[in-house]
Amino acid sequence: MKQVEFYKSLSKMEDRECIEKFLIYNASLVISGAKPSATITIKKDNDNLYDKWIKYGISFLKKIDIQYINLRECDNALIILIYNEKKLENYVLKKENKEFLLQLGYCNEGDINDHLLKLKERYKQFNCPHELGVFLGFPLNDVKDFMNCKEKKCLTCGYWLVYNDLHEAKKTFHKYDKVKEHTVSYILNGDSSYKVAYSIKNLFNELESINI
Repeated sequence: MKQVEFYKSLSKMEDRECIEKFLIYNASLVISGAKPSATITIKKDNDNLYDKWIKYGISFLKKIDIQYINLRECDNALIILIYNEKKLENYVLKKENKEFLLQLGYCNEGDINDHLLKLKERYKQFNCPHELGVFLGFPLNDVKDFMNCKEKKCLTCGYWLVYNDLHEAKKTFHKYDKVKEHTVSYILNGDSSYKVAYSIKNLFNELESINI
């Protein structure tokens, strides 16, 4: 219910605050360090969210040290990948992930920026390529099973389709939910965008130190 309340609250905000709070909520798992990246769809509709993104959103992400790349833009929307460069590099370029991406045409010697450009190319070609899951921090075995094991039973559906380690996935989902709940609560309290963003960064360390 708080999520619905949050989206309703956006319409009452000034343009700058609206796009900043929209980005914070949708990027909260990246800001917190819980995920290396996330996709965000910015619609070009009557709410003028796209115009707010151009005017205020891009500079705001830079100020809170979050990077982004445009994956695809059409008449109705812009899809971006927002990411923490270091965390994304550490995850995507892990040996097993890098070898998997190599089979799909990614460069063996490329850095994370080369991989992002290849992802953008394949995103346009295949609409939403399955290896996007690797960039989003999903377990490689679940990405592979989603791609190849059509008859394998999905154990649960949350932030991704889980085929293997259900216990670990549920722990991760719980952590993600905590970050989202924290973010919405702070936003609805009326805290400034920067205060919310920095509180999310601090939250992740707290969650790592307790048994969740």
